[in-house]
Amino acid sequence: MSNPELKASALQPKMLKWGLGICTTVYVLALPFLLAMAFVCSMLAFERPTETSLTIGIIVVVMSCVPLSVPVSIYLMWSRYFRRQINKALIFSGLPVYVFVAMLLICGLLEALR
Repeated sequence: MSNPELKASALQPKMLKWGLGICTTVYVLALPFLLAMAFVCSMLAFERPTETSLTIGIIVVVMSCVPLSVPVSIYLMWSRYFRRQINKALIFSGLPVYVFVAMLLICGLLEALR
């Protein structure tokens, strides 16, 4: 008789490895578009005459955080995977998504404060 718990525990790292591989591929393919988005949005912030220096600085920093989070996320999720810290690897695999949501919230807050 085979133990279902042993099968599940052996299958989990394989599934996680596939999931991290898919996340890595998606993030690497999305990185050029994220860099272009950050560059264009930052340049558009400079073109608006109603923006103050503080809001332009915030927009540039916030828009730069999204593409910068991609290599950080890839490093952190794979380093945690090889250390067998499965929960942390899962959390770090979503880091660019969390940063993107935070960017949308901050940009929405800046727009609401005008």
